[in-house]
Amino acid sequence: MRIAGALFCALTCCLSIRAAGQRSAAEIADALSNIAVDPQQTYRVRDLQIVRGDIKIYLTDGVLAFATPVAGRAVAAVFTTALSETGDAEVLVLPPQRSERASLASFTGSPNLDEHFSSALFIFSDDTARELESELQQSVIQPAPGMITQLTGPVDPVLRSVCTQIDVSLIESVLDNHPREQGFFYAVIGGRRLGSFDLTYQPDEFEPVSIGRVSSDGKRFQLWSSFRPRRAPAFAVPPPEISDYRIEATILPDLSLSATADFSIEAGPEDGRVLSFNLSEHLQVQSASINDRPAEVYQRASPRLAELKSSGTFLIVSPTALSPGARYQIQVRYRGSVIRQTPTGYFVDDRTTWYPFRGTMLTTFDLTFHCPEQLHLVSTGEPVSEKVAEGIRTVHRKTLVPEALAGFNLGDYRMSGFDQGRYHVEFYAEESAAHVLDPALQKETAEVLKQYTHLWSALPIHCLSVSPIDGYFGQGFPGLIYLSNISYMRPEDRPVALRNERLNVFFSDLLLPHEIAHQWWGNIVRQSDYRAGWLTEAMADDSALQFLGRTKGSAAVDTVLESYRDELLRPVNGKPLESAGPVDFGQRLIDTAGLPVWHVITYEKGAWVLRMLRERLGDDGFDRLQLRMLQDFSAKPISNEDFRKLASSFVPPGQPDRSLELFFDTWVYSTGIPKLTLRRRGRDFSLGVSGVGDDFSADVPLRCRSGSGRQQIYWVRAVTGSNFVRPPGGGTCSLPPKEDFLYEP
Repeated sequence: MRIAGALFCALTCCLSIRAAGQRSAAEIADALSNIAVDPQQTYRVRDLQIVRGDIKIYLTDGVLAFATPVAGRAVAAVFTTALSETGDAEVLVLPPQRSERASLASFTGSPNLDEHFSSALFIFSDDTARELESELQQSVIQPAPGMITQLTGPVDPVLRSVCTQIDVSLIESVLDNHPREQGFFYAVIGGRRLGSFDLTYQPDEFEPVSIGRVSSDGKRFQLWSSFRPRRAPAFAVPPPEISDYRIEATILPDLSLSATADFSIEAGPEDGRVLSFNLSEHLQVQSASINDRPAEVYQRASPRLAELKSSGTFLIVSPTALSPGARYQIQVRYRGSVIRQTPTGYFVDDRTTWYPFRGTMLTTFDLTFHCPEQLHLVSTGEPVSEKVAEGIRTVHRKTLVPEALAGFNLGDYRMSGFDQGRYHVEFYAEESAAHVLDPALQKETAEVLKQYTHLWSALPIHCLSVSPIDGYFGQGFPGLIYLSNISYMRPEDRPVALRNERLNVFFSDLLLPHEIAHQWWGNIVRQSDYRAGWLTEAMADDSALQFLGRTKGSAAVDTVLESYRDELLRPVNGKPLESAGPVDFGQRLIDTAGLPVWHVITYEKGAWVLRMLRERLGDDGFDRLQLRMLQDFSAKPISNEDFRKLASSFVPPGQPDRSLELFFDTWVYSTGIPKLTLRRRGRDFSLGVSGVGDDFSADVPLRCRSGSGRQQIYWVRAVTGSNFVRPPGGGTCSLPPKEDFLYEP
């Protein structure tokens, strides 16, 4: 036991050492690229346990080896059963939400993860090493410095590869000042049934637990399940840290972008010496400074942890520790290519990541652009100046109020402008396509702005710019709208393949009012997390449908909703498209089911959810709900639960589920579009529910007429199968109109 005690002492020293002086990010990166298993910290272990949130890992029998320290810290360990005839290990994860269990089952065949494994790589910035040391001290120890040497050949390259892939997160964790209990735990598991997959626990994230794996092509992360542990406290959205954002950008003749970003940031208690930021992978940081003093920059893609938790894509390292609560002036110089030329104009690819950003953004933007004089540029913000000198066009714009993001667009534009109430509207069209510009667009823009402002409130901006984008979509930024170039064309001028009735309605009647609505829903009321992303899109879609109803009648709206229902029920791999995932999965659906499925569920099912909610609250109640949202959530982002609680306060008396908990559980957090049938059985009725899972439940509003002729809505709490219905007063009942309730007729 003297040998074991000496080994424990060595391990403890390695865990507690703080390297003299201030290490640079480059030095830490170099150490990570040379990390290796340490034979002197190798143990034959039995019955060790690691618990992180709802992740439970049992190292039943095998060999555990710590890696060589990095900057004086133990950051990795390797486990294998290959050296033991009775070796075994197991990982258990039980997601608390039904939708997450269903998601996990779609990838693994089981709603809970219970996987025996033969190997694992653990990387951590928390107290994993100390906890394992404590368990080793309390167990029967078998130091085995010679055993791991049989595996270092194949193990070390894998260890280095994974550490390099998440080097940004590891370097940040060494240089920051996070409490050990807030550090991350990351495991690559070699499962016996599932093969290799990843587990992550990051307690300071919105959803600390994540399970998944990198796709076979290495380009994306397939997220199997992500959730907040059962006993975790409620997540608090961090306040914005950045203010007074200024960008000066030059677009060169080859369309590459060279920019300088200046902003103020408040240092947090956990920042230590390092600040992390996100930036498009197509842009490279050239230099940075803190309070005019040069600072080290470390930038490298981290595909595994970055895809999973959006880790910073680059770090700025201060020579000394940052003081919590103090404000620092940051400057970042960067360049790269985020613009390309298309057959019909120009396209900005990374419209939300063309400047450094971090956490929750809400700041004023002062934007100056320089571009070749033959191009015109438009951006977020009110026009300050525009001039041309020596072949260079310079455009200067500033926002009046803090905004969550800023965008720009450019092209060989012809611009026309007009005033609508308090707003000045700029309409940009490509010079080559200006002759096919639908003149109705400007009139529609004016009418939409007029109606929305009357319905809700005046926008905190005076200038709204509409500009074309090459594609079948739009996007609404503060004061700037990207509108599909197809919408610019008169229907008869569009490509033949895009002239059917449904696409005409989308490009001519819905897309522009949808994107204008984002000036309120998305730019004033913002989502708190990815799960609430459907809400702002659905609000914009509902707003466009309401505008369509006012201009072309309710029948036009019913036709659109019917097409939405058809799309949701369209078979994909033998199942309805809607079954791919609930609306609150948001952009996770892109990786799991593809872009078209994400679009249909987020936009079209989202619109149906709000349509049913509008039917419950009534038009007046729904309008008052929107006004309250604009009042209560203009300064803070809104979550799904915030929305549920607020909406529940507008549910009329006499309705069931006044809290809307069942409504949200059925339509927001779950999948399923029921097939409803209603059959008379003497004086009673039988409401049949099929085509959904056994756990489906919903309040169905039957339209009933009593024997005396009185009409009323009779609510039935319906579950899968046959539901007995006896309406009060006898009489007859019918299913809700198919344009008011999402079901399969």
